[in-house]
Amino acid sequence: MNINRSSLFWGVLLIGGGVLALADQLGYIEDLSPTLWILVFAAISLLGFVSYAMSSWTQWGWLFPAGVFGGLAAVIALATNNVDSAAVASPLFLGLLIPFAAAYFTDRVRNWWALIPGGVMLFLFLTLLMVDTVGGEWVGAMFLLLIGVTFLFVYLNDRSRNWALLVAYIFGVLSVAPMLAAFGDVAAYFGTVFLLAIALPFYIVYFRSAENWWAIIPAGVMTTLSIVATLGIAGVLNSATSGGYGFALLLAGLAVTFAVLWFRHSKPWAKVVAVVLGVMAVTAVFFVSYYELYWPVALILGGAYLFYTALRKPKAV
Repeated sequence: MNINRSSLFWGVLLIGGGVLALADQLGYIEDLSPTLWILVFAAISLLGFVSYAMSSWTQWGWLFPAGVFGGLAAVIALATNNVDSAAVASPLFLGLLIPFAAAYFTDRVRNWWALIPGGVMLFLFLTLLMVDTVGGEWVGAMFLLLIGVTFLFVYLNDRSRNWALLVAYIFGVLSVAPMLAAFGDVAAYFGTVFLLAIALPFYIVYFRSAENWWAIIPAGVMTTLSIVATLGIAGVLNSATSGGYGFALLLAGLAVTFAVLWFRHSKPWAKVVAVVLGVMAVTAVFFVSYYELYWPVALILGGAYLFYTALRKPKAV
């Protein structure tokens, strides 16, 4: 005879709950002790786990009642033992995490979606454990980081899901901000981290293929800006006294970027840009006291050169 274990389980559960409620209403049970509820919930949890085992460890849906009621039993046990913190509710979310983890490992191709709610449950579990002992910055960082890790696993499960890798990268970078905030003044350097984070994907694209030579331009620009920003935040470059050196460093970094295109990829136009930027960088160092006038003058000279080339007569062939 085939027995529908699901109907049997929920039928027994409803009958048992009804009997307890009826006994309470009729006055046979004046006050259900916490110990009784712990035993009842633990028994339901055990029954759900046994049903999962009897399904040859494939019907992970049984782990929902097993995890939820097991978590409730643990919550009541902690509460009755005077655990006075947010951690008292953490077992409930651990119980909810278990079935999603089982779903993923049962069929990682079809059940990849379980990583997302599983990551949320893991965050809630860890938050309740840590919220009374660590600062809010670390909780925020953990939230963003776990979301990033969750989508990273979604990508690793199927390398065609490039969107998941992008989401993981974005949340991973954003998680750095609250981490830095926990160290006071160090948080000011998040701008540097953000600029380098933008540069990194372009470096990866650049080094994967010589045909992606264009990627070194945004990578070099972002790296140069991050260096200038770092020195400015650290006080090495002060806008009032050494702003001209920062401008020269910016030009030098851009010159190096185009020099790479010149030497490594033989781009003739990059040679012109690299030389012009290099000369401007060196000149900016010598005229550091007038750096605020340097850029407008450079624009005027550049415009004059273009005006000259437009009006001059072409050479006879």
